[in-house]
Amino acid sequence: MVQSKISEALGVSQQTVSRLLNELEAEGYIVRTVKGKGEFVELTENGLKLAEELYGILSALMRVEDNVLLLEGKVVSGLGEGRFYMNVQYYKNKIKKLLGFLPYPGTLNVQVIGESALKRMALTKERGIRIEGFKTEDRFYGGATLFRAKVNGYEQAAIIIPDRTSHPREVLEVIAPIYLRGKLGLSDGDRVLLEVKLEVEGRR
Repeated sequence: MVQSKISEALGVSQQTVSRLLNELEAEGYIVRTVKGKGEFVELTENGLKLAEELYGILSALMRVEDNVLLLEGKVVSGLGEGRFYMNVQYYKNKIKKLLGFLPYPGTLNVQVIGESALKRMALTKERGIRIEGFKTEDRFYGGATLFRAKVNGYEQAAIIIPDRTSHPREVLEVIAPIYLRGKLGLSDGDRVLLEVKLEVEGRR
């Protein structure tokens, strides 16, 4: 149960979580005990000290000015999911209502790099604009969180983070009313600066 929760929070497989826990235990940062059907993980004194140090580093990295988070990344190829979902009328209508534009049928995929991979943790449901999921007769469509953003200075864009996605956590999908690769002359590997607005606008 512990491993499944950690896996969900980190966006990695349970096998990866198991390996990481084994390494942390071997380094003396955690103690694992099994009680009944459950496994309990506790920080040792060294583990607590490390956690405090990491918290200080992350707090410094994630400080934002005027609720704007700067993220650096590079353009990568997508999986085609963005094109499908940006053609779903429900999402198009919601994005139009919340952001003021109809999204181009596709997304720009940006893999955040360096310190930005840690700063990306600031993009939570509580700090974005929500689109809730919906059901049809055939299937359930998940919700998503939106963050207004500038892409290399282009203002009418936003990051969309689906509740369920095949992308790794460090890959962000960017939507706009136009084809961003063409408008900004971007190709795979090109550097991108995202200026992301953090705001709480409640659930829509």
